[in-house]
Amino acid sequence: MAERVDVAPVTGVRELHDVEIAEAYVEALLARGVSYLFLNPGTDTFPIQEAVAKRRALGQPTIEVVLCPFEVPALAAAHGYYAVSGRPQAVLVHVDVGTQNLGAMVHNAQRGRAAVLLSAGRAPYTTDPSVRGTRDGYIHWLQEQLDQHGIVRNYVKWDYELRRADQVGEVIARAYQIAESDPAGPVYLTLPREVLMERVEQVRIPDPRRFPPVRLGAGDPDLLRRAAELLVRAERPLVLTSTSGRTRAGWDGLIELAELLALPVVEWRTRANFPADHPLHAGYNYGLEHGLAEADVVLILDHDVPYIPTRTPLPEHATVIQIDVDPVKEQIPLWSFPVDLPIRADTGAALPLLAAAARDLLTEADRRRIQERRERIAAESAARRAAWRERAAAQATTRPITVEWLGYCLEEFRRENPDLLFIDEAITSQVPLFCQIRPDTFGSWFQSGGSGLGWGLGAAIGAKLAAPDRTVVGLIGDGSFLFGVPEASLWIARQAKAPVLIVVVNNACYNATKRPLVAAYPEGYSVTTGQFVGIDLSPTPRFDLLARSVDAYGERVEEPDQVLPALRRALAHVRDGQSAVLDVILARP
Repeated sequence: MAERVDVAPVTGVRELHDVEIAEAYVEALLARGVSYLFLNPGTDTFPIQEAVAKRRALGQPTIEVVLCPFEVPALAAAHGYYAVSGRPQAVLVHVDVGTQNLGAMVHNAQRGRAAVLLSAGRAPYTTDPSVRGTRDGYIHWLQEQLDQHGIVRNYVKWDYELRRADQVGEVIARAYQIAESDPAGPVYLTLPREVLMERVEQVRIPDPRRFPPVRLGAGDPDLLRRAAELLVRAERPLVLTSTSGRTRAGWDGLIELAELLALPVVEWRTRANFPADHPLHAGYNYGLEHGLAEADVVLILDHDVPYIPTRTPLPEHATVIQIDVDPVKEQIPLWSFPVDLPIRADTGAALPLLAAAARDLLTEADRRRIQERRERIAAESAARRAAWRERAAAQATTRPITVEWLGYCLEEFRRENPDLLFIDEAITSQVPLFCQIRPDTFGSWFQSGGSGLGWGLGAAIGAKLAAPDRTVVGLIGDGSFLFGVPEASLWIARQAKAPVLIVVVNNACYNATKRPLVAAYPEGYSVTTGQFVGIDLSPTPRFDLLARSVDAYGERVEEPDQVLPALRRALAHVRDGQSAVLDVILARP
């Protein structure tokens, strides 16, 4: 496969003459600036494959096709590309069965607000031999469903079938406009084979500048001023954030506001939202929140689950401000977190204005009080980070390897290599890794935003295609690694020339299932007998050997003193163009 090619949007209205619609589909993708089509082909996609081959042969601009032997890494890669670049790509799969194989990645794209065009073929309509694309195989009867779109309708913002050949340009423009508009998300388009193969005299491809996505902006200025008043007066404020760092403006805006008012920041690292070594960083959600129980004003930024009420309840007296692209969570049927001041806005636009409003309100007495709070929080945060670091360092000779020691070594590795970009699907190992690995730059950490396992491998490939000059490190649980179809994913990485470094966080069990079982039945049969049904993954497959089967470097790491040297060895392979898989054998939870 050719090296990465960034395709600039084709501006102005384009008129194509005497053209097949499959080629117009490609032209319409180019008009939206699409670089990659992640393809799992079938008997319905070949007109588009032929269109790409034609454009290549004639020396015309075209999209880069990434062949994906399974659908899960195809959509995960498109999601990872969008998360890193902010530019939506396209996925093309085979009729109903290919749509079903997208599986939980559609959930991740929905919850992670990933703009991507999901295209799928549709079984041909006709049996007329004079019509190009007509039914000519027995599967064309089996693959027609009563409602193919119903497979994904719960998860996409928009779905449509291309019914008229001459509408392909406006349909693609509409699809991307909806996908990219706030809040972003996936869209779904089916492509009947007869329509793709139809030749028409003229097709118009609209100017993408006339169909821009809708952005929310900074929100209601009166509500922002009210929020500023509450934050300036607060004695024990707290910020809870999950994805405000999805844009540079959101990252910079939170730093500005937090430093102005000495706001402690607790994050769930769906994105890197705030420098992890910043004196105002106060920990992580779901077990390591510091300050929620005492807070009088809580500022929630782009957070779908800001805390778990049954574990860390919100104080009755606390006033809650929420700035979010979707403050009422319209696609979550029951979302009952109390919010006193909800503001629908792009946090990247809202936070600088909120800081400006707060700055205008500050008195000298406020500044003295804020400085005292700043010093107290900084001392607490430094002590907390030092304790985490010391505890991990004390495990340097512990065997089996502990997750804290793995995190300690990964942080050393990050400091040696500041270009690292982390894709995180470590699941129950996440918080211990958060406490050790301290990204301090924008765009350095990404999760799916959803709960569908198998995302990390494909997302790492998409991230590498989006940021070819960065070293992409995937932190993947052993169960997630298996969900991610590793043989297909690593093959894709090789073919796409997108080498990635995968660290398998191997604790040999489904700990995400074990934890709630133990909590619900602390004296049950599973605990007392040590027999956890459907949880034990030992002996796990030899992931290092699997990697070698698709020409990736593989190494099994069992000794704690070999973690950092193994990371360095793996990096050398990745920089030489070969993906690497480190299977790190951890202590059982």
